Amino acid sequence: MSQRKKYLAKNTALFALNTIGTKLIIFLLVPLYTKAFTTSEYGTVDLITTIGAILVPIITINIGEAVMRFALDNDVNKNDVMSIGVLFAVFSFVIGFSVFFVVEYFQQISISKFLIYFYCISQGLYIIFSCNLRGQEKLLHYAIGNILNTFVIAVLNILFLLVFKIGINGYFYAYILSNFIAFLYCFIAGDVKVVVQSFYIDKKLMKKMVSYAIVLVPNSLMWWIMNSSDHIMVSSMIGMDSNGIYAISYKIPSILSALSTVFNQAWSYSAIHENKSEDRETFNNNMFDKLVRFQLIITVFLMGIMKPFLKIYVRQPAYYDAWKYTPYLLVGYFFLTMGTFLSTTYTVQKDSKGFLISGTVGAVLNIVLNWILIPIMGIHGAAFATCISYIAVFLYRSRDTRRYMVIHVFKLEYVVGYAVLVVTAISMAITYHWGYIVFCIEFIMILVINREFVNECYEMVKRIFLKIKRKRI
Repeated sequence: MSQRKKYLAKNTALFALNTIGTKLIIFLLVPLYTKAFTTSEYGTVDLITTIGAILVPIITINIGEAVMRFALDNDVNKNDVMSIGVLFAVFSFVIGFSVFFVVEYFQQISISKFLIYFYCISQGLYIIFSCNLRGQEKLLHYAIGNILNTFVIAVLNILFLLVFKIGINGYFYAYILSNFIAFLYCFIAGDVKVVVQSFYIDKKLMKKMVSYAIVLVPNSLMWWIMNSSDHIMVSSMIGMDSNGIYAISYKIPSILSALSTVFNQAWSYSAIHENKSEDRETFNNNMFDKLVRFQLIITVFLMGIMKPFLKIYVRQPAYYDAWKYTPYLLVGYFFLTMGTFLSTTYTVQKDSKGFLISGTVGAVLNIVLNWILIPIMGIHGAAFATCISYIAVFLYRSRDTRRYMVIHVFKLEYVVGYAVLVVTAISMAITYHWGYIVFCIEFIMILVINREFVNECYEMVKRIFLKIKRKRI
């Protein structure tokens, strides 16, 4: 294995430890939530977390992303980079009071505004200091911090929801406490004490970092619109019960998201390191090829298991209707993964405007389609709008990133695979045994299209087992 592939494999393994560990715990908590909350209460929880998802980047001005990216440069003092991160972490306590004004507009939210304030502040602190670990390439510590955070969330949720039965307040107590604990771990693991002791603000560096980060704030708003605004619109147009069901429909796509996050986070490091290599375009295309084939197989497989899985997964029958909206989201998340791979080029080139413009394209389309489709199609309209907006971002980036590098995203095999994916999503509406027969045919088609990749994976697994067998002997 070449050095570059070993580097990518090592980082992928570390991000896998992080993502699979955290996502698995969160995934397993959903039956607890569906038991502890009514659909309306779960809709309220989802609404607050949705609001937090946009407020946190504003409160921190996304400085964590700048800390991570600038610390990866070889010609910069990492302590100076983190000093700027610490400064804006302190500022976030003041900017965070904007939470009170925003929450005032949502009459459905009855819990304390101070609780939401500390939820956002704690999350912002944790993100900034965990990004410092990523910037220092302390990826094992980064993974441990995330797993610690999620594990404490799980323990405290069980305690607050099942034992003390505190309800929605208990849910957010768990998140606030776990975020502060994980923040302290990242503070220690990242040697931030040394940064504080030698605190220094390089004004030129701060200007560059803020310029990079500030553009990512409206970009975060655009992605919030694509990822989360539909939850608010479903809540206001249809009701909290519908939003609770819609929130569950995201759970199976979150598996796909977890797998893609593992690779794309690891890939961003390789892309930065390979930026000046002569064959970087070939290397990028080879990695895209493997990603698209793997994701096609996994996405189609997830569609096949979603109905029987949800019957076991959710505790209240009302949540089972979530399967109807999951196919739209799985198709959307597939193209989101491809678009995220392409966006690594923006990260390498520090082109935060590329993030912003592509995000704006998807966000505008998403919000227009939501306004049109939700009154007509209900939750189906929201899921379809999200799917189309993700595809639009993928198409925009596939063209725009050609300024830096050409990734061949429309090879004939890929296009056929995209078509089978969409047909599979549509055929999920077929009920009873005929539905499973049709799915089996579609899944076999995907395996045949990607047969060389499947064989490559088989040979790789075979080699791994042979190595393990030899070590035992």
